[in-house]
Amino acid sequence: MSVGSLTRRSFLAALGAGLLEVKGSRAAPSTALSPEHQAKGPLRFIGVYTPHGSAYELYRPGANFDIAYEHSVLAPFDDAKNYGRSFKDKLLVVDHVDLSAGIEVGTVGHDAARVILTGSGAHGKNPSIDQFLAVDQGLGRDTPITSLALGVGHAGSDLGLNLSYAQGGTPIPKIIDPTLAFDELFGAPLSGKAKAELEHDRQAKRSVLDFLKHDLDALKRRAGRSESSKLDQHTTALREIEKRLVGVRPSCQAPLDRSRTEFTRLKAYGGGEQHFDTITDVMIDLLARALSCDISRFASFFMADLSRSKLFPELPSDIHGQVAHRYLARTDKIKGDPASWQALGLQNRYSYSKLARLMQRLDEAGIVDQCLVYASSDMGDPARHSSRQVPTLLLGGAGGKLKMGRYLELDPRRGTPNNKILVSICQVFGAPVERFGTSSSSATLSGRLAALHSAVIE
Repeated sequence: MSVGSLTRRSFLAALGAGLLEVKGSRAAPSTALSPEHQAKGPLRFIGVYTPHGSAYELYRPGANFDIAYEHSVLAPFDDAKNYGRSFKDKLLVVDHVDLSAGIEVGTVGHDAARVILTGSGAHGKNPSIDQFLAVDQGLGRDTPITSLALGVGHAGSDLGLNLSYAQGGTPIPKIIDPTLAFDELFGAPLSGKAKAELEHDRQAKRSVLDFLKHDLDALKRRAGRSESSKLDQHTTALREIEKRLVGVRPSCQAPLDRSRTEFTRLKAYGGGEQHFDTITDVMIDLLARALSCDISRFASFFMADLSRSKLFPELPSDIHGQVAHRYLARTDKIKGDPASWQALGLQNRYSYSKLARLMQRLDEAGIVDQCLVYASSDMGDPARHSSRQVPTLLLGGAGGKLKMGRYLELDPRRGTPNNKILVSICQVFGAPVERFGTSSSSATLSGRLAALHSAVIE
């Protein structure tokens, strides 16, 4: 997480989603917003890693963009019952995308997570696209937190475990503790005596919002009716997330009233797996709320797999070895193994259900049309550790600059480098970029993927 100057003042201003200017404990009307903000708000970007490639047979949409057929891994995006509405119209499924810059230098398989947002192999020096836009292009400078790097289960930033990289190729560590993420975003915008007072109140099971009640009441008095209603929605959502954080805590070595520094069971291979589903939900809700409050506009999120989670009794404990590596794809020469497709499909569908939850939260906050989510795995066929034909989704409204609600099948004879998607994303955000990443091949790096854009549909 790249953190700017997060103070009590900036926290309250962000909670007001840019509608109010806060000075001390008082609020005053904000100065005029930029034309872009007045029209529809600033664009937000989220890069997401989903584990273990794809069961390709269950990934491709059917006729007329049918994604709700039996066993379809994309079904959560057309599930109004569980996610409030269908998000088919906010979904762009891109087929035959390769992580070409990584393949060129052998950064493939599990290591290829590095390539998703950087368009570079292991020794690339350019930043990931979230950092390029937020930091290098200065698009994150107006928010309290320049960018977020969140994850589940894996705190390390080793090759294959990280999405976000600063200029020079330095990995940006992820936050995997939801309580720490909450504090960074909403719960600890203070220092010194005020921070000690807040900690005392939290030990007494009072919300951070109770601690800031005087300031919030001042904001509401000075806000118009619509702004006051929006502030109420933000604070209600934060209270619900904060309540759930108590439930996420596994048993700690130190009592809760003595130490809030860290969970003892957050990590993969360390007993944290049983909590990953709940932690993932909380992280997604925090991420959506942070973007809604304009605390940040750029983020990455590294998901965990289902291994040892026991969420699906029909799956073995070791998803990596007994599901992903036993996937047998259908090819021109073999029929494949449908049972292996369905086992891997459960992992895929689970990951996409979390993305559907993210879409639901962004939609509830009224910002889904100003968001662009780029989700990819490090592999296509996980049994072969192949970083060709990786499952690639673009979600959200993208400010109307991409044509959503469709399946885009690229040339299957030669995979399209994901660098072209990164160039397109840069252009969506107004960055004058014609190439992105590191490769010896100019063809890999150069040019946007024109078929993504609203004005050009192939």
